[in-house]
Amino acid sequence: MEELLKRIKHKDEEAFEEIVNMFQRQLLIIATFRLGDKEFADDAVQDTFLSLFNNCKKIKDANKMKAWLTKVLINKCNKIIKQNKNFKISFELNYFENYIYEEDSYKNIHDEIDFYNRLKVLDTEERTIIAMFYGESYSLKEISEILNINVGTLKSKISRAKSKLKDKIGGEF
Repeated sequence: MEELLKRIKHKDEEAFEEIVNMFQRQLLIIATFRLGDKEFADDAVQDTFLSLFNNCKKIKDANKMKAWLTKVLINKCNKIIKQNKNFKISFELNYFENYIYEEDSYKNIHDEIDFYNRLKVLDTEERTIIAMFYGESYSLKEISEILNINVGTLKSKISRAKSKLKDKIGGEF
């Protein structure tokens, strides 16, 4: 990752493409859960990668690139919501499934779709947190830094979201 970051800082397009391929799916998932709209999610992700290309020198630690990208993405999503006063999140999973099906490395695609489909009962912040923590394997510390939420508060939000999921869809989460 360190080598890729160095190459990106020297505007190596192949290295940039590698980073896009590495993180695009995760960022699309998060943007989709944050915005509930495919076009807005695509725009937010594209703007995030543009920010990476233009501001890569700000990243000092290659191991924090995923967190940096996600934080920029969340800010882009929030900006889209603020700019569109009548913005309504109408979360539909049918277009989201395409992101999952495109990824060949997942062995049990139907379980993953079922996981994300269950999250529809949560509000935007809860969906984002649960998707990042359970679906995309972000650490509590990473989510805390990205969303600017205290780790204790984050744990409470995860607990409440899990309770809501149990109440609304039943079973264990």
